[in-house]
Amino acid sequence: MDTRTTDPKATASDWPERFDRIAGPLPPAGALDATKPYPFTTIEPAQQGFVDRDGVKIWYAVWGTQGPWIAFAPPIQFVNTSVFKATVPYLSEHFRVITVDNRGNGKSDRPRGQEHYDFELYHGDFVAALDAIGVQKLALVGLSAGAMIALRLAGEQPQRITHLITAGGFSETVQTPEERARMLGKDSQFVREHWPKVLDAFVASIFTEPHSTKHIEDGVHYGWATDGETVAWARNGWFGHDVRDFARRVQCPTLVIHADQDQRIPYAKGQAIHELVPGASMITVGAGGHVQPARDPVMFNRAVRDFVGTAPRHTTWTRAMARPRRALFICSPIGLGHAQRDLAIACELRKLQPDLVIDWFTTDPAARYLEREGERVHPICKRLANESRHFEQEAGEHDLSAFFALRTMDEIMARNFMTFVDLMEAEHYDVVIGDEAWDVDHQYHENPELKRQPFVFLTDFVGCLPTQAGNEREAFLCADRNADDIKHVARYPHIRDAAIFVGNSEDVTEQPFGPGLPGIREWTDRNFCYCGYALPFDPTTLADTERLRAAHGYRSDERIVIATVGGTGVGRHLLNRITEAFPRMKQQEPGLRLIVVAGPRMAADELPRLDGLEVKSYVHNLYEHLACCDLALVQGGLSTTMELVATRRPFLSFPLQNHFEQCVHVRRRLFNYEADRSLDYRDLSPERLAEQALAAMHQPVRYRPVETDGAMRAALRIAQALENRHWAG
Repeated sequence: MDTRTTDPKATASDWPERFDRIAGPLPPAGALDATKPYPFTTIEPAQQGFVDRDGVKIWYAVWGTQGPWIAFAPPIQFVNTSVFKATVPYLSEHFRVITVDNRGNGKSDRPRGQEHYDFELYHGDFVAALDAIGVQKLALVGLSAGAMIALRLAGEQPQRITHLITAGGFSETVQTPEERARMLGKDSQFVREHWPKVLDAFVASIFTEPHSTKHIEDGVHYGWATDGETVAWARNGWFGHDVRDFARRVQCPTLVIHADQDQRIPYAKGQAIHELVPGASMITVGAGGHVQPARDPVMFNRAVRDFVGTAPRHTTWTRAMARPRRALFICSPIGLGHAQRDLAIACELRKLQPDLVIDWFTTDPAARYLEREGERVHPICKRLANESRHFEQEAGEHDLSAFFALRTMDEIMARNFMTFVDLMEAEHYDVVIGDEAWDVDHQYHENPELKRQPFVFLTDFVGCLPTQAGNEREAFLCADRNADDIKHVARYPHIRDAAIFVGNSEDVTEQPFGPGLPGIREWTDRNFCYCGYALPFDPTTLADTERLRAAHGYRSDERIVIATVGGTGVGRHLLNRITEAFPRMKQQEPGLRLIVVAGPRMAADELPRLDGLEVKSYVHNLYEHLACCDLALVQGGLSTTMELVATRRPFLSFPLQNHFEQCVHVRRRLFNYEADRSLDYRDLSPERLAEQALAAMHQPVRYRPVETDGAMRAALRIAQALENRHWAG
């Protein structure tokens, strides 16, 4: 079928300001972005295909392989299946979930002509997809206009539908002849001729909650995958229909979800469904907008899961006084630095609480490290989506916008938080410790009723900061995210029983969070305690470098250079540059030996083989090797650089371009320790790198000492939260 690929921006005289300020660069209009996975990034369909409807191909997919069936009726063509990205990946852990792209968007065809767009066709497409899959019994979910399809099918085939859920839905679109004529005439013309403006207004009307910039960005991209002419036809096809008689014939348990401040579909429309369907239940979302699966996914996911009911399962409830004391340690899996310092904190905590059992909640590569150290990573972590992979996919050549990488990690964070919720509901923990557990911290503040035990939050930086000069979008979005976090902490101070900054007050930048927002350090002083830097080792035990060198196979008469870029694959370009410089270095220092640690997520054979160069895929407890090397060449991450400062080894660091944490927060801290040895990768020819590296190797170090009690101080704070007696006496 015909698919338009024209660019409405080229002819639009009223290009929305919100597109540039929030949505950002758009791909070619009228089709899915070929450079991005669709519709989800964290799961693959168990089954997918097309049904042919008189020459129009309708795409469907099944997500998950076990459990009851749930089908999402396709919503209006302004959006596509991606609108369910915070919902379907999680639900597919418990159900077999069916999604269908409506004709006009997603992977389905975009036929040309009004005759191809009508509610009867939309309904028929959906039923045809269900029949093709062969599902006999299923629950239905209808979002917004999709509720019309779900209501009709539930009333039409009551023997087939086990449960019905509508969200932001309505049951009729009856029009007067005058209204119909206007819609088909000048309204449709306006949609065709002013598509960007129409899309902008639509998205603004469905995401009205404060700090919805990511959802607005997504909404614009969903609509951009089709075009104004198609949407004009598609929209016309939804109007002039009435499924109220079908609603009255619904026999299955029904749940109506609707927000009382929905500015797209009035609350009264949801109330009408509630009144039409016999015995229906209703959840009113106070102060909510139109799209709960996207904007309030935790509430929505739990409501769907509990209402439909998962497959039978066996659970155990242990009497309170028979429960062992348990802690869940959430460890950020991006790199290995967090895992090492968290393990150091956990060891100190065990000294204070010998009977405390600690489970870990993390994924690769942190999970592998912890298991090698004999720790128990909870089995449910097999369900977690991988954060390291996402960062690798977002990175360019030694260039990673950490802010936008975090911002686009929303599907991962929603899915992983829901897995965390499942664990919290299934097992008892006396305390949850989250090291940069941004998903848990954010969703606890969005859903404070879910917190059921002390929660301790750790981080080594505060505040997202723009790094691209003149990029107003980045600056605006950073400030918006910071403002959201600030409001969260102010409104619900009880969510964090302790907030620990891994460092000292002077390590926090004095920059403001954004225009009109407080300074980051003054805010952090009020809302965090400081434990100093938490090392995973005692530097005095590594001070005998000759002993270490002998233990690790390094001769005393050779110069050892170690190049490492952390636990992700983001640093492959830097390692390539270092290997290019190595022959020049060895020419000056014939006794030079370069150890390149590619890391657990990079194949060692990707790097060249040179005389004097060794490539290792992974070195356990790498800090022992760094502590006796003659020079380290590292990325700009905090953990490795601070370990080098603590062991007083020469090093050069190469912060990732546009990585606000490495370029701002880490560099400030290193400056405080008189150890900022950073170089700009963009200026780094092999010749210059070789020259700078040899100079650094022979330059004496004069770093400030790193405190050695940070892990113990953090553990003490956690123990106080666990004991909950700090107010006594």
